[in-house]
Amino acid sequence: MKRILFLSAFVSTLVYCQQGNANVNNSPVTRESLIARAGYVNPLETKGSPYLYAEYKKARIANNQKLVDMRYNAYKDEVDIINNGKNMTIYKNPEYSPIHIIDSDEILYLLEYPYNGKKVIGYLFEVKKLETATLLMRISKTYDKVKYAQDSFDREKENTYDDLPDVFYFQKNDGQILQLPKTKDELIKMFPEKKDKIETEVKDKKLNPKNMKMFPQLFRALS
Repeated sequence: MKRILFLSAFVSTLVYCQQGNANVNNSPVTRESLIARAGYVNPLETKGSPYLYAEYKKARIANNQKLVDMRYNAYKDEVDIINNGKNMTIYKNPEYSPIHIIDSDEILYLLEYPYNGKKVIGYLFEVKKLETATLLMRISKTYDKVKYAQDSFDREKENTYDDLPDVFYFQKNDGQILQLPKTKDELIKMFPEKKDKIETEVKDKKLNPKNMKMFPQLFRALS
């Protein structure tokens, strides 16, 4: 009887161990999973910042004469201010627009505009006021999470905030907002009354008429 009980216990233990090994062998084990299981704190630092400026800037919000300390979060497209000694994010409300950053003389407008095929409400920076339109710019950042090296041949990558390419817009005098054209012909279609000036600028500056990446150089033609 004792021998039967012993064998039964042995078999149960053997089956349990086999099941445990199967669970271990079938589970993908990565450095991330081990770190997460151990409650390990990420040792890699974050490179860059979500903010356009690291420090707060004095700014005037809308018609409020009182200056506030603010900074623009280019990752979240939000404006943070210091209120009663605490950081807070202001609502995206037309009543809080425009925002004038005093020392850099930059102006942010809260507007509805086209982006990636849809309408969004967010902040655009004024670049230049033209005769027939205002040139605006979207400033934004992206965030890449930490990547741990899986082996000695792999490289670790810290949390990183990177600048995205600026996107330019025109706000016509009637309020319509259009994204920057990518070709000379599209630009002339948008501003037919400036056709001669645009063609002269493209020729003088030797710009590629099918690639308007250097479009800011055409400010003079549109002003």
